[in-house]
Amino acid sequence: MKSFILSLLRMYSGHLPGVLVFSFFFIISNMREAKILILLILLVCTNVKLFTEEGSVIFIRSVDSTTLEPSKSEEFYSSEVIANIFEGLVRFKKGTLEIEPCLATRWETRNNHTEWLFYLREGVRFHNNRPLDSDSVVSVFKKELGQEKPGSKRQWFFFPYIERVEAVEKYVFKITLKKPYAPLLPALTDSAALIVAPESYQEDGSFNPLGTGPFKFKSWDKGNSLIIERNSDYWDENATVSSVVFKVVQNAAARTLNLRNGNADLMRINSAVEYEELLGRKDIIIKKDLNPDVHYLAFNTRKFPLSRVDVRKAFAHLINKQGMIKHVFQTMAVPAVTPIPPSLFGFNKSIKDYRFDIPKARELMKNAGLESGFSVNLFIAAKNVGQQKIANIITINAKYLNVRINQIKLPFAELVRRCDKGEHDIVLLGWVGPPDPDFFLYPLFTMKPGNKNRAFYQNRELSALLEKAKVTLNPEKRLQYYWRAQEMIHEDLPWIPLFHQESLVAFHNNLENLVINPNTYIEFKYLSKNN
Repeated sequence: MKSFILSLLRMYSGHLPGVLVFSFFFIISNMREAKILILLILLVCTNVKLFTEEGSVIFIRSVDSTTLEPSKSEEFYSSEVIANIFEGLVRFKKGTLEIEPCLATRWETRNNHTEWLFYLREGVRFHNNRPLDSDSVVSVFKKELGQEKPGSKRQWFFFPYIERVEAVEKYVFKITLKKPYAPLLPALTDSAALIVAPESYQEDGSFNPLGTGPFKFKSWDKGNSLIIERNSDYWDENATVSSVVFKVVQNAAARTLNLRNGNADLMRINSAVEYEELLGRKDIIIKKDLNPDVHYLAFNTRKFPLSRVDVRKAFAHLINKQGMIKHVFQTMAVPAVTPIPPSLFGFNKSIKDYRFDIPKARELMKNAGLESGFSVNLFIAAKNVGQQKIANIITINAKYLNVRINQIKLPFAELVRRCDKGEHDIVLLGWVGPPDPDFFLYPLFTMKPGNKNRAFYQNRELSALLEKAKVTLNPEKRLQYYWRAQEMIHEDLPWIPLFHQESLVAFHNNLENLVINPNTYIEFKYLSKNN
């Protein structure tokens, strides 16, 4: 109760009368008459509006961004903001998986798809008024290629395949590849490939987010709110809303309360509890989209006994995915059988999932000589209600195998940092990528630099197969390679695919044209708000 009250006060303390805030904290310190206090807060919240300008929207979310530098973004909350500030050479056509021109108006390939010419859009300017031309694009690519001062690389899907980049003409940019790379165009939609103004990189090492997108960076009070404002000089149709406030509210009850009371315009639904609380309200609309994502339980395969396949399979037989999803998400997710979402090209529909079978799990542990069990640490993200419930289910079921799970709850940025160092035994994570099978297998199951193989899984045959799939232009042959790769992963089981989650956004009915792109980011340039 105290944490819920503090969450409300944290969100509203800057907008309430000082005497009232002081009185609230005094009451909290004594924790007397808590019910009266909550009633007071609810009454105040229903009449309090965050100070925002006309046409601004407030988007409340559970986690803050960690960076606005595209090449350093490793999580969804940063990438969604970045996608509204920066743009790439290409983008997804509204509401589809079809690639269409963006900063490049057209492109052509030569020499067996190893040479790509991109014809840049003329008249585009960065947010600092610098014109977009081939020199500025070359500057960004060279930085990430390490030919100039290198940036921090994340899941660089295609950079290792680039031989060189060059400005052919003022508005013609050329990429020469070392070998063909089949998913190049989808890769160019990822935040890792967005075009950044050269002046964004400051001499002191800091980063000033200057893109070409429909919104410009305005301010960031870290841990509290991040604001982007409309770019009135945008080359395409201007955004309708004047600004977007990304407001952090960690407490789930406080988020739904603020949406219901009109103190926020929209929020992402993270649990069935939130969904039920908002469902059926006439003033709130819930938009559903099946994400190209996968949520999974990864084993650190460098650590005994998780290095043993039979132990990992025992865990797989412990998890009732259907029951877990119904308990945690109801209809908001579907079970995952392989890492590739079923809606994407390359999904292997012939693979049968491990069934929920505790006797089979015990048999595997006994055959491994581990019937007495062991202890492991499970890393989970703090303040994530859905993930906490999943962790509890796994922890309880593990007791059937005499496996003792110690849950370690960490802020997301720290969780990622410690997992990269291999400090975890097992970890609950999710992954969102461009809609191509390469982005759901290669970064997660190979040990190439920049990849996110949190299982530390190494399989030379699989790595070679995925490398071959990357450079194969024939769709039928690519499909065969990816089907075989999924079979190998399913057999070795470095991590258990748990579910693919629907993207649910709840918003007031005075908002229109809410668009979620295939990378699951809200494109605020389409959004309109009626007073």
